[in-house]
Amino acid sequence: MGNRIEWLVFDLGGVLVDVAPQNHVLAEWAHLTDTDEVRLASLLREQFTEQPFSLAEWFQIGALDAHGFHAALNRELGRPLAFDTLIDGLESVLVGEKTETVRLLAELASRYKTACYSNTNVTHWRYLHRHYGFFRHMDRAFASQEIGFAKPDHRGFEKVAGALAALPEQCLLIDDRPVNVDGARRAGWQALQFVDVDTLVADMDALSIAVRGKT
Repeated sequence: MGNRIEWLVFDLGGVLVDVAPQNHVLAEWAHLTDTDEVRLASLLREQFTEQPFSLAEWFQIGALDAHGFHAALNRELGRPLAFDTLIDGLESVLVGEKTETVRLLAELASRYKTACYSNTNVTHWRYLHRHYGFFRHMDRAFASQEIGFAKPDHRGFEKVAGALAALPEQCLLIDDRPVNVDGARRAGWQALQFVDVDTLVADMDALSIAVRGKT
């Protein structure tokens, strides 16, 4: 099979889902908990480019469940944040499907094997499955908190390729974050950085991935 792409693996946030910036909830939570915004931002960092991991990053690789994350976060805050306020805030940053990309996914899914691999947490993952319909266009779905590794860690890409019974080079990641694209390539995957749908269609054409009805 060589370098033939067998699986199209989509990121979610920024690719299939519009996500509000972190300051969407940061100022409110800082005020409610009497905590400095810079300090709070460090606790909620979700980049996986620095060590040690933040509390939010531990949450995203499944080392903390929602209640464990809440308890650990409250130990660092000036005043405790209510659990319901935490969950409502986390869910509020997911602001809707990116309709053009979802339409492209649906078209591709009629002719290719498709999946997603998302850095996410259990709260977001449950919310996405309850409120978004694009999972019906996917053969498989992978979340960092379920597999225990987050992009750009090569071990996550290895686990996903193994679960797909595919060679790394037979998997194509579509992700908006350059660090994740680079991580995928280091793990032997093929990868494209998502900028917009038109660019993605052109990049896929260059890889001989046919897209009917170009957006």
